[in-house]
Amino acid sequence: MKTRRILNLVLSGLLLLGAVALAGFARFEREGRRFAALDVAVEEVDGMYLVDEVSVRNAIVAYDSIRGSFYGDVALDEVARWVREALPAVRDVRVYPGLNDHLQVQVTQRRPLARWHQGGEGDCYLDEQGQAMPLSPVFTARVPVIFADTEAEALHGFGYLAVLEQSPVWKAFTDGIVVEGTDVELIPRLGGARIALGDLAQIHTQLDHLNAFYREQIARGNLNDYQRISLKYEGQIVAQRHY
Repeated sequence: MKTRRILNLVLSGLLLLGAVALAGFARFEREGRRFAALDVAVEEVDGMYLVDEVSVRNAIVAYDSIRGSFYGDVALDEVARWVREALPAVRDVRVYPGLNDHLQVQVTQRRPLARWHQGGEGDCYLDEQGQAMPLSPVFTARVPVIFADTEAEALHGFGYLAVLEQSPVWKAFTDGIVVEGTDVELIPRLGGARIALGDLAQIHTQLDHLNAFYREQIARGNLNDYQRISLKYEGQIVAQRHY
């Protein structure tokens, strides 16, 4: 019995050493291989490509051509960092060796929810978290515009857009939002009236009232008779006609 236990321990040790040796050999063999190509894939977001394959590839080859580089000379986390630093519209990057010695790079984009127009300061996008991101040189996102002078005003308007974004109808209806202090006006794609929005806490009820108002006016054919619509008063809509 004692002899069998010793044999088992010896065999276990030999198997462990063999596994370590094989792992070391595989790692040595792999690091001695060279990458044959670089493959880039960019995930599409709602039909938008704020990041393109060429931009990702250029961000990488500025540091390493990849093709012909040894596996051991390419730090995968460094490649991901190069892409993130060069392209602010990138949300996430996955880098891994693929088949046929190709380095695979998969990129996920940030999704712009609005375009913030700052007057003389220039425009930028606001993503789903309300974080600013530069405009893309390769694509223009068709998103509502927030007209606001300050970041606080822009984020105040962003709260309204985040609610409107939840409904395909209101998302398609909204062309932009004007924010002055805490006052928010919606610029619709339908009709010429500016819509003064009330308290964000009551926005869903107000939108229900607005929907009923628009349906009634469209049925009557006089939607364009109004220049301003206010949802600020609880339980009612105040509409001002053109004079």
